[in-house]
Amino acid sequence: MLVSFSDFARLKGVSAPAVTNAVKSRIKDAVVETNGKRLLDRERALALWDRNTKRNGSERVSAKARHRDRRELAADQPGEPVPVAAVVPKVSGEQLKRLIMGLPEDQIPGLDVSRERREHYNAEIARLDALAKRRELVPASDVQQEAARLAKQVRDLLLTIPSRNAARVATMQDQEQIRTLLEHEINTALRGLANA
Repeated sequence: MLVSFSDFARLKGVSAPAVTNAVKSRIKDAVVETNGKRLLDRERALALWDRNTKRNGSERVSAKARHRDRRELAADQPGEPVPVAAVVPKVSGEQLKRLIMGLPEDQIPGLDVSRERREHYNAEIARLDALAKRRELVPASDVQQEAARLAKQVRDLLLTIPSRNAARVATMQDQEQIRTLLEHEINTALRGLANA
């Protein structure tokens, strides 16, 4: 159903200049020219308006409009949905920019979805920064260095056992005494490591 800009403004409860401004960017795909007049495809304009208009605290949004914000726009043929963009792989900023610029217009996420994603990731970065400042989160490289240092220390302590005890073991005849001695040496080395 085609409606005029002023009818659409009354429908949305906004001024006619607000609709004219929105036609320049947010709902330009809903404009239809017939007999030299510019009209709006009502359903497409409503979907684009709800999808691409930033919400503020004083605005009253119906449950139906909120539902429209979350669904994809209908394609030109009825019943055939617009394909949803594929999951974006982990890429650098420049690669992501090229990927987004290469998407067809109908696959670029709406303004509200993009803002939600940006706010989510900004909040996640802020949370990780706070954890790092409280020293509840440490860089993986520090953990790897400490693990390598401890592994080297274990290796060195265990490799010294034979050279320290070779003469004593050579004089022992009882297998039980040899086992007890080696267990004692290994336990001593590991206890020293645990205290380090």
